[in-house]
Amino acid sequence: MIMKNLFDLLKHHTKKPVKPDPVMQRLLRSVAMTDEKEISCEDVFALMDQFAEMVTRGEDTSQLMPMVQKHLAMCPDCREECETLLKMLDISY
Repeated sequence: MIMKNLFDLLKHHTKKPVKPDPVMQRLLRSVAMTDEKEISCEDVFALMDQFAEMVTRGEDTSQLMPMVQKHLAMCPDCREECETLLKMLDISY
């Protein structure tokens, strides 16, 4: 919804048809998902082992570590690190 509104706004200012750029769409999606409270990649990295252990135990990480869960959903670098760790532990996330 936010992306559509932004593209509509761009159409009014440019007076040309705006073709959505995939990179811009990803960026706008990330911006739309941000919250006032966010944690950094450094903070997520410090919690990654605890997060992975919770996953291996089948615990609900979205309830226990919601900010880490959300960061991993938005940050491809941290998500890749987490997936690598979980593969090393032979667990898929």
